[in-house]
Parts: sequence; structure tokens; C-alpha cells
Amino acid sequence: MTEISSLSTLLRRLEAATTKLEDLAMSGASASTVSSSLTGSGGAHAPQGQLSQIPDASAQGDVSHPNVEAYDELVDGPLKAYLELSKTIGGLVEEQANAMGGLFAAQREMILIATRSQKPPITSDIFNQLLKPTQAELSKVNALRENNRSSPYSNHLATVADGVPALGWIALESKPAPFIGEMKDSAQFYANRVIKDWKEKDQNHVLWVRSYIALLTELQNYVRKLHTTGLVWNPKGIALDTNNINTITGSASASTPAPSPAPAAGGPPPPPPPPPPPPMMDLSSAPKKAETDMTAVFAQLNQGEAITAGLRKVDKSKMTHKNPELRASGMVTAGGKPGSPKRAGPGAPPKPASLTLKKPPKMALEGNKWIVENFENNNEVILDNVELNQSVYIYGCKNSTIMVKSKVTTIAMDSCTKTGLCVESLISQLDLVNSKSIQVQVLGKAPTISLDKIDSCMVYLSKDCLDVEILTSKCSAINILTPDAADEGDYVERPVPEQFLTKIVDGKVVTTAVEHTG
Repeated sequence: MTEISSLSTLLRRLEAATTKLEDLAMSGASASTVSSSLTGSGGAHAPQGQLSQIPDASAQGDVSHPNVEAYDELVDGPLKAYLELSKTIGGLVEEQANAMGGLFAAQREMILIATRSQKPPITSDIFNQLLKPTQAELSKVNALRENNRSSPYSNHLATVADGVPALGWIALESKPAPFIGEMKDSAQFYANRVIKDWKEKDQNHVLWVRSYIALLTELQNYVRKLHTTGLVWNPKGIALDTNNINTITGSASASTPAPSPAPAAGGPPPPPPPPPPPPMMDLSSAPKKAETDMTAVFAQLNQGEAITAGLRKVDKSKMTHKNPELRASGMVTAGGKPGSPKRAGPGAPPKPASLTLKKPPKMALEGNKWIVENFENNNEVILDNVELNQSVYIYGCKNSTIMVKSKVTTIAMDSCTKTGLCVESLISQLDLVNSKSIQVQVLGKAPTISLDKIDSCMVYLSKDCLDVEILTSKCSAINILTPDAADEGDYVERPVPEQFLTKIVDGKVVTTAVEHTG
């Protein structure tokens, strides 16, 4: 099959050369012109040493490779429809779409290189150099979303930015198609917002969303069909190294259509490809345990009472049940040497640092909700521009202090440790969930404070907040502090009961808090 493909490619090249010769002959061109048209500008020939490094299209695969042709169908179909609808909307949406066009062009070049080359190690500098064009375009797409969160098209930008990691499938070594499906599902959240906001205003935005989701769907189908276990490379191609990497990338760039120009945008580069899996342990080199002779074991068991003949009698001075001082000291004698310490068992191994995932702190407005999460050792987290109809969600903070200086609808604190929260006023309620060692202070009014699965919490209330309703569930060490009427500026601490007494009175269950006196 490979020989037939190579022969077809050779025939196409021969027909193209014959056609060019006939055209030049009809126009009366000179022999030097004919020679230059076949060998390059000015009739210059490449040195023999460089020709050995340039891959032969007939042997290594060219633009007509099935993987490239199928990708071109994806570009000419779903991608083209998405770019046209983006141009109809214009503005930042069109700008981000231009970056997406450049991203697909960079990925086509990567696929074309894979058809001509052997696969380099995924952690090598060669592979990282091949990924640089893709990473650059990814940075442009994400930067447009991060730098324009206040834009009326912020949901459009977020839809594309949440789905664009799907094009990182080329760096995966197993099951890239399900990964693309997960990224498509992530983009669906903001895509639904776009449809909700624009379905009554402009149907072009709805068609734009559907074209982008269709593009990711077709990309997933393409990868599932032709790159089931990762990007397919040519095992008979050339081995990439520092000497020929520029040659083959330049050759692939010449075969790849130039993407639509996109303005440069700042932003941090995307993360590097995932590390390779740890090397498999060589079981053949592991020492084999000596096989146990079961015959000898049964022979010893059949000795009967004689089996205890080899046991040594323990002296009374070494018996712990007759010598309490041995139990008190925690020391036992071994080998006739008193005072030898007892061997301690192995301690628990420390948790590997690789298993501890530390996420970056985040404070951003998403819709009508402020997201504050992953702050650590920061006592200056301040929200002073929160509007009345907005809410605040605090998650995963440690050893930090958060201050909300505006009146808001609701505030929720989830999974925080040793964190303080200072609130101006609330319209609805304050929710505290799954947290430990936290402190909360209400400067104004709050109708309701709800605590669920809280371990150790101090709630400071103002004079205007004494009519608050406090709900507790599965909580411990909850204390309410109210202003002291006798001493201005001081607080009186009142614990929330944790122990209850339940009785059956007249056929009904009556539960009261247990009060301890004395």
C-alpha cells in the first residue's frame, strides 16, 4: 500500500514538472529560465550535505497524508464556519477567533511534521520546540479573556478560553479524545450563558456558539478516528535533532497555509506538557524469595510435645507481670543485658510533596458572584467594590483575613481554616460550612447566620445585630460574643450548647439543652 502511494505521488510530481516545461516552451523561455524554475531561484542547487537532511515527501509523507487531509477537511468546514460567524459579530470575538485560526494552523504544522518524523521524547527540548507555536497561540486566546472580563462579550471569550485547552491533545500520550470531550463540556457552561443572553437579541450569537461546539465535536471525532492513543508519528521517518529541527519545521511551515493575522496580546504562557509516567519497575531484576520447603514445616509440627523442648525458661526477674517496675519504665531486657531500649516501629512515611496541590489565589467577579479562593497567609484580602445585588463565595482559604466593606446579599465561607471574616451588613444570610478555627464579625446587621459542620468558631455581633437568628448543625466549640453593656468596647462570650437532653413527654419528644452549673 505504501509503494502504491509513493508511486502516485511520484506521478503527480512528474505531471506537474511536464506541465511547467510545456508552458515555458510555449512562451519561448530560455534554457536557463527552465533550469531555474526546476532547481530554484537563479538555478542554485542545494549542497549535497543539506539534501541528505531534507525529508523526501514520497518516502516520509507529504501534505496528501490522510491525517493531514482529514485535518484540512476540519479546517475548511467547522473552523471556517466558526471564523465567519466570529467576523459577523466582530470586535474582541473576531480578534480571539483570529488567534484560534492561528492555533489550528500551528497544530496542522505539528501533524504534518509528525507524518515525516519519528516521535521525539515528550520531555525533550525538541518536543518543547515543536510545541512553541501552539503555546504562543494559546496564550493569545487566554489573554483576550483575562484582559477583557468587563467586556459585554466576556461570556463569548470565556466560552472559547474554556474549550481551547482541547487543542493540547497533541501533548497527550493516551486517550486524547475523551480529554477533548471534557474540555468541550467545560465550554458548555459559558456557551449556555451566551445563548440565554442573546437568543432574543441576535441569533448570530446563538449560531456562533453552536459553530464553536460543533468545531470541538468534529475535532474530537477526528482525533478518535486517526489518533486514538495520541498523535501518530512516522516510525520510518527521520529522527529529529538539533541539526535538522529547523529544516523540517521550515519545510512544514511552507506547506501550511498562513493563518489569519491576530494582534499580539500579553499574558502568561500556558503550562508545559504533563510529565511522563514514572518508569515501570523491572520485575525481572527483583530478588526472588526463597521457596519454603513445606515438608520441613510439617515435620516440625508432627513432633508433638517435643516441639517445646528447645524453649528457654524465663527467669522470674524478667517477667513483667511479676515486676511492675519493668512495665512502668517501658524497658525490657534482651539477651541478658538489662536496660536495652525497646525497638520502636517504623514511623509513618511523610506525604510526598507531589501529592500536595497548591492552587493559585483568585479573587474575581463571575456574573453576580465574587469568587475568593485559595488565599493563604494573607491578612489584607479586601473587597470594597461589591454591589448590593451581588454575593460573595469564599473557599479554601488558610491563615488569612477577609474584609467585605460593602453591603451584600449573601456570603458563604466553605472549607476554610484559621480564617477571619469581617462583614459590613447582609440582606439575606451568612453561611459557614466545613471550616475549622474561624472567626466572624458582623459590623452592621445580618438576619441569619447558618453554621454547618464547623469546628471552633467565634461569632462577634454588633449592637444592631442582636436580633439575629443563628442556626447550627453538626458543630462544636461555637461561641457568640455580644457587646458588653457595662464596659464599652468589651464583649461577653456565650457558648452555643452541644449537649442535649431528650425526653418523652405525653407521647411527644421534648429536647432541651443541658446546662452545667457549679
